[in-house]
Amino acid sequence: MGSSLNVYSYYKAVNRDLARGQRIYFCQQQAGCSFSTVSSNHDRVLEYPQIGIYMGRGASHSWLWFVDIFDRMGFYDLAFPDETGIQGHGLEDLDVIVMSGGDTFAMAEGLGATGAKKLRDFVHKGGLYIGSCAGAYLPLRSSKKHLNLFNYVNAKITNLTRILPEAKKVPEKFCTPYGCSFIFHPVREEVKLKTTQAPPFKGVGSVFAPLYGGPAMMASESVDVLAHYEAFTDKTIFLVDNEIASNTLIGKAAAIRSMIGSGYFYLFGPHFEHPHFPLANKLLADVIYWGMRDATLKRQNFVQNIETLKGEEARKSVKDIKREISNSRIVALGVEMMPLSWLIGKKIYEPAHIRVFLETMLARFKYLDKWEELRIKNGEVEKLVKYGSRTTILLRNIKKNAEKGLDTSYLAKKIFDNLKIMSAIFFDVYFRTASARFRC
Repeated sequence: MGSSLNVYSYYKAVNRDLARGQRIYFCQQQAGCSFSTVSSNHDRVLEYPQIGIYMGRGASHSWLWFVDIFDRMGFYDLAFPDETGIQGHGLEDLDVIVMSGGDTFAMAEGLGATGAKKLRDFVHKGGLYIGSCAGAYLPLRSSKKHLNLFNYVNAKITNLTRILPEAKKVPEKFCTPYGCSFIFHPVREEVKLKTTQAPPFKGVGSVFAPLYGGPAMMASESVDVLAHYEAFTDKTIFLVDNEIASNTLIGKAAAIRSMIGSGYFYLFGPHFEHPHFPLANKLLADVIYWGMRDATLKRQNFVQNIETLKGEEARKSVKDIKREISNSRIVALGVEMMPLSWLIGKKIYEPAHIRVFLETMLARFKYLDKWEELRIKNGEVEKLVKYGSRTTILLRNIKKNAEKGLDTSYLAKKIFDNLKIMSAIFFDVYFRTASARFRC
């Protein structure tokens, strides 16, 4: 399965069979992740997984990378809970919850004690938590306020210091205050990882993935280490002295797993979900099926008030939504030319991040334009048009204020909040429609 095409088409075929009710077994005795329609004594019967991608407070644009790779692999039963959803009933119908990069402190504060308990109960009952970058820091042991609500995985981070080394590049992204200490980021971009051959990574030697502030970890004996940081590459960007970077990262854990009750916490320092790294993407999919509980009872999903738009009505709705997103993208390109950046919480945001949201949505119109069908509920088309128009207005205001030398931070926060809500609604519609077609 060397090529990226094979990685994605392989899983898409498996998921299509599962979505259509084919009985498929996970073969636990083989290396890596293997499937069969014939069971042996040690195999588990699978079901098409329901996956939640957290997009609430603290989540940055990187949750959109999970959207991309799940789309490519045929994981279409997706939900997009925010902190309120997790605090409520948003985890109840899920097999997996994915927590992406962003601002760990904001995530912890937003989720609070209620969200922390919901996440623990979810995993304890057999759910999978997959945390990447900021989502990996969240369940690690900490004494800091809000973070201390999530002490679920017994591992320490090695990129923590009281005395900061000198920053060689991008000092604005180099470190984050952590009480009287600092979390610092020795390198960015691609790093080489070496697996420990623990399942489901058995049979995979080395893998490459980008690092954008995620942790290096030292795990206790109760935690399974899946991969270590092995080496830097010619694409690695050093933010500190090479020797300091090596001492901080090389040989330290990059991917770990911790069992609580019947489920697992999976924590990844690098972004295994980045769409440019197909082998790392495949390992994430392997994790989902290796760790999922047995499909003893098939869940019934009762989604109320679903309306199917077809023909001219669907075409008009798609056209209206596309127009608003395209308008926003035009203005966003202009803003991107300006020397702007914003500190929102503890994370730096740049104008280019705005276009990531817009282009991830626009990329789906090559399918929506052909399908001539939309499965919608609760006035979602009207909401998308409204949020699209609001995004364009906010972008124009950012441009005007920046040209006058005025502060634009409050507008930037508004626009990222707006984009997250808009994107979640859009992907609800897109994946609901894709899922229905996938099952036909």
